[in-house]
Amino acid sequence: MSELRPVNQEDLERLLNQLRNDQRSASLRVEGTNRVLGHLQVRGLEAGAAIHLGGAKGRDRMPEAGTAVTLSFLLDQEVVSLRTVLLEPLASGAGGRQKPRVLRAAWPTLPLEWHHRDEVRVATPDLPPLRATLLVQGHRVSADLLNLTETGLGLGLKKAPPFPLQGEMQVDTLLPGGVPLHLVGDVRHSGRLEDDPLPVRVGLVLRDLPPEVRESLRRMIQARRTILSEAIREE
Repeated sequence: MSELRPVNQEDLERLLNQLRNDQRSASLRVEGTNRVLGHLQVRGLEAGAAIHLGGAKGRDRMPEAGTAVTLSFLLDQEVVSLRTVLLEPLASGAGGRQKPRVLRAAWPTLPLEWHHRDEVRVATPDLPPLRATLLVQGHRVSADLLNLTETGLGLGLKKAPPFPLQGEMQVDTLLPGGVPLHLVGDVRHSGRLEDDPLPVRVGLVLRDLPPEVRESLRRMIQARRTILSEAIREE
């Protein structure tokens, strides 16, 4: 299940230096689109100001300065994502064959999102979130199902619902292929992301799943992992 962590400047600088030293792979997604740049790496830091990202290919169409993006970094067993804005890139070498630009991303100020690598992100750049209905105390609210595993799920809502995000909740959705799914869980955490299309976030720990529901989940998870693996190989 994903977890939002506030930005601590010292810890963030330490993390980014670790990512640079270990040459960890990163991807950049332009928010609101399916545009993705993969196989990036942290090449340098302007502490408190900018992150330098190298690894883009000459044929890549670079997003312009001012573009809102999400950066995701792969750690050993976790993935950390941060939302930021691109700045003016570093200048390319003069003369001769032009080198790919080094991107500069503004130093993040919004909470970082962490989730385990084994969890399935339903909302990936090429796989949109599942539409869902949240049921609590007789209220029904539309939501987007952002991540889903056999043990928990994360939801995003456009606005706060007319009830507290706590206790038991029910979630109804349709899996790819039109398979209905009814889930029951307890709220583990809730929070808010400013300047986000889905600012209200809530994470649930699922209760014991019936065997048929668990099997439907496993088939969906495996199918999406296969799609993601093929997409990564094609980058």
